[in-house]
Amino acid sequence: MQSCQRDGITTTEPESPLKAVNMDNVDCPICKNTGLIIRIDEDGFPRGRQCECMKKRVSLRNIEDSGLRDLVKRYSFDNYQTPGEAQKKIKQKAEMFVKSDAPFFIISGLTGSGKTHICTAICKALIEDNWKTKYMVWRTDAAHLKSIVNEGSAYEKEINRLRNVPVLYIDDFYKGSISEADVNLAFTILNDRYNGEGKKTIISTEMPITELLRVDAATCGRIVERARGYTLQAPNENWRLKGG
Repeated sequence: MQSCQRDGITTTEPESPLKAVNMDNVDCPICKNTGLIIRIDEDGFPRGRQCECMKKRVSLRNIEDSGLRDLVKRYSFDNYQTPGEAQKKIKQKAEMFVKSDAPFFIISGLTGSGKTHICTAICKALIEDNWKTKYMVWRTDAAHLKSIVNEGSAYEKEINRLRNVPVLYIDDFYKGSISEADVNLAFTILNDRYNGEGKKTIISTEMPITELLRVDAATCGRIVERARGYTLQAPNENWRLKGG
């Protein structure tokens, strides 16, 4: 490892893991992509501190790990359209949720009504605030989990990540036919999140809330209870068909 000094600031010049991997495409001239700035104190000893670029690197890597990389490029609060009062209320509530300690946010609505957009915008804001996040597409990911339920450690590893990740976003919850196995899986994931502290769960669904409660009163009743103030209905219009 080499070091150089400019204006009283010593920076290490790597062989740095960050520079070698270069997954985040952040080029920082201050720390030379080491993520670390070292100053020499008045006694001549080196004192290190994390470079400001690390906040951006961590955020980008959290996006990559979340499974939301492509979605966050398209969806944010800035480009969420609010042509009517319903959309204005949804955006306001979503922004409030990000800043609150509320544990659950759920939005119901038809396909194309902006559910994925507003939920992704929430996740993007939380990721930028260094919340580790996991994106789950219910129909495909639930099918995968059900297929490995008897595989012991492999199943436990995946299910525990969903139980324990600080932010979990479930897209299209209960889409398709709902079996007893689906209900059991939902309870396994969401009951832990219902009882835990310091977690946020974001759910989009095409099913009306009343229908969710009818098909799965135990789990969905817990969701609605914990989402008090953040249980929303998207307008019944397809933004995709309108170019929104």
